[in-house]
Amino acid sequence: MEIDRSGMNMEQVKRKNRSAILNHLMEYGPVSRKELSEATGLTPAAVTQICNSLLEKKLLMELGTAESEGVGRKKVLIDIDYEYAYLYAINIEPESVVIAISNLKGDAKATRTFPCDTTSRPEVMLHEIAKTAMEMSLNFDDLPIRGAAVGISGIVDKTRGVSVHAYGIWDEEVPVKKILEEKLALPVWIENNVNALALAEKLYGKGQETDSIMLIKWGPGVGGSLILNEKLYEGTDRKAAELGHYIVDKDGELCSCGRRGCLQTKVSYSALNKITPFTPKTFGEALAKEEKLKDAMDLFARSIVNAITIVSPDFVILCGSLFQQETVRKELVKMCKYYDETIDENKILYTGFKEKEYYIGAVAIFVQNAMYYTNLS
Repeated sequence: MEIDRSGMNMEQVKRKNRSAILNHLMEYGPVSRKELSEATGLTPAAVTQICNSLLEKKLLMELGTAESEGVGRKKVLIDIDYEYAYLYAINIEPESVVIAISNLKGDAKATRTFPCDTTSRPEVMLHEIAKTAMEMSLNFDDLPIRGAAVGISGIVDKTRGVSVHAYGIWDEEVPVKKILEEKLALPVWIENNVNALALAEKLYGKGQETDSIMLIKWGPGVGGSLILNEKLYEGTDRKAAELGHYIVDKDGELCSCGRRGCLQTKVSYSALNKITPFTPKTFGEALAKEEKLKDAMDLFARSIVNAITIVSPDFVILCGSLFQQETVRKELVKMCKYYDETIDENKILYTGFKEKEYYIGAVAIFVQNAMYYTNLS
């Protein structure tokens, strides 16, 4: 992998090189310095310098020797120490807030879920989230909690750490990073919740196998995100891949995003429940009996096929509460295949993060930021 360093200052080059090494270790596990040099395109001297620095900080660890690299020589394997840092992994969506205390691999020591109080002021809600997180950590005095990361619905300006418009939660800009850093006394990073899930798939999941994925989250609403050429694609207005906000009905209802006729107004949980009452656990049974639900699913399938046609990802990864039943996923794939025979169960996959889905995205945000900068104490 050749790294393009044009237009970067020395600090940016260092971060880019460090990221290349950590990315490779994240994806392939324990390797030698020589293998890191070959995989990243960095010189052996640069790899040694970076690895020694990260070993000093204890972010990396040596795992002993493996088979010989040459006569009389053994290769020393190095890997990430996933216990180096823990974080508060926070996910805020209209229906619930999830807080986990997790290591760098998404293994949680504790989780807490509670309803999202959309009637309270943003500062009040964030103060409650910070208070709950700190109360949870009282049982884990020995853990090195080094920061927090937040995945939140809607439009996010991650550079400023601001929630610009959290659909269904807040209609105003909220300085999430500033408020939580003041309460937690720790560095905080934020990202759109679906983008965060896509990053998690790239770092830990099915996205490790490819350069490009489309992630679709179907729960209360419909969210989408793209990883193209191994990078999160956001567009200039931070609205890229918003599948739920494709316009599908010129005479449609007003959407929470402020536009009219969005796909989400047709296939969101609340919209489908107007057709016939169900829960996520009974959605498959309801879908088998109710033709109007099948019509809504067909509209969803057409939208997915159109998105695949434009973007051409290697995989589409499904997640969210309404995809939990295998019968629902199979019906969606069947409908997509009707329109395009090349789309099948090898193209549309289900996330492997079912048990971690509501906090693993926040872990990925932390890893992409704090861990790669390695400036945490």
